[in-house]
Amino acid sequence: MKRRVLVAGLASAAALGGGLEAARARPQGPRLDGPADVLVVGSGLAGLSAAVAAREAGAESVIVLEKDYLLGGHSAIANGYFAAVRLGGRNRTEYETAVQQMIADMNLTGKSAGDQRLIETLVRGTGPALRWLSRHGVVWMNSTYEALGGLAPRCYVSSFERGGYDFVRALSRSARRLGVEIRFSSRATAIGRSGSNLVVTVNGRTPVTARSVVLATGGFGDNPQMRMRYDPRLTEDIRSTANPYGEEHDTAMGDGIALGESLGAALVDMDQILTIPYSGGRLTNYVGADIYLTRDGRRFVREDAPMNAISEAVWKLPTHDFWVVTDSQSAKGASRNVKLIKGLVKTADSLNAAARGMGIDPDRFRAVMARYNESAKSGRDPEFGRTMFTQQIIRPPFYYGLEKPYVHFCNGGLKFSPEGKVLRADLSAVDGLFAAGEVTGGLHGRGRLGGCSLPDCVVFGHIAGKSAAARARRLKAGRRA
Repeated sequence: MKRRVLVAGLASAAALGGGLEAARARPQGPRLDGPADVLVVGSGLAGLSAAVAAREAGAESVIVLEKDYLLGGHSAIANGYFAAVRLGGRNRTEYETAVQQMIADMNLTGKSAGDQRLIETLVRGTGPALRWLSRHGVVWMNSTYEALGGLAPRCYVSSFERGGYDFVRALSRSARRLGVEIRFSSRATAIGRSGSNLVVTVNGRTPVTARSVVLATGGFGDNPQMRMRYDPRLTEDIRSTANPYGEEHDTAMGDGIALGESLGAALVDMDQILTIPYSGGRLTNYVGADIYLTRDGRRFVREDAPMNAISEAVWKLPTHDFWVVTDSQSAKGASRNVKLIKGLVKTADSLNAAARGMGIDPDRFRAVMARYNESAKSGRDPEFGRTMFTQQIIRPPFYYGLEKPYVHFCNGGLKFSPEGKVLRADLSAVDGLFAAGEVTGGLHGRGRLGGCSLPDCVVFGHIAGKSAAARARRLKAGRRA
């Protein structure tokens, strides 16, 4: 099913409650006498967070530019795993321990290459971000889960089937209520200055002036030419998790990175492009319910390892692909039916039948599964040291399919500060320019902890929106003076 069909259908079904606005969105607001206070480029979770936060912080006029005809970008189709540390029922010592553990896990995954100020800002901001989304209408499931590469069950989800969409819909409602103007089919193609203000050119011809600009255009995972400049392995045949079947037009093209560079912004970690096995034979969005096997039926990696470690192990396999097996007990993601229809995943009524379907020797497969299920039962994995098991794989039907690398996340992008300011190489701020989400770099280092991309969008989107609103207020106060 194409994303456009899926999201449009969801939006239609949610119309009475205020779904995603499409091309028939409300007309643009009245013409401004002067520049907008805040102009946000991109309407994904980072962009909407910035826009709503800017209005809440007192920005009088906030405009969002969206180059597509639907809100949400990649966020709208994200699985919705939101890593967070809440104070909740913890005492202050327990909370601080959890904060330090998440920081340690981000450093473990990122090989201590991330900016420590950014990491601490993110982690300490996740609990407030969770509450902020709740205030804007997101309803969370009761349990927490371990996302792929998440290293601990710290992720909150609103649904196994529509998580990212829930966040986008909630903030789009709030944006409309707060009077944020959203302009669709409006691609930012250039950016320049006019005195203290910034001027963004839309669709190559229409200038929009603003006191502050927030870049929230996402990464460059859908741009093979740009990817290959930094990682030659990521050729055009390697698709992204947002467009795994090549049935849609691409959206994450690095637009904001080019805009920021044109104003002197520095780039960081551009070669750190995360590939994960997710859009092929894998049906679950969490860790603990599946096993990974080589083409000939041998385990080759700890399935609860960080995402970049799994990715590196996959790239070392001769064919860069592997089998994923689960059973009827696991909670399947929203892609289940699509993958079954496309034949990416098949079912079998017995382990022998699954082995035949995969072309694996049945005796070997049964022996591997017996060892795995004993580990799942005892919680001890003598082969690879896996610690997270949510179940044994024993109840038919069994599901199996081949997985391979898909481009999932760009760790690199515009260098930025904990205040959301875009930075030059000498660490000076590009005046009036802010950024949030996957367009930025320097936070995750050499690998991203599972479940941290959406908190990245919300925490730093909120910060960038507030910072942008504050600059707009200062400019207006200075002019009045």
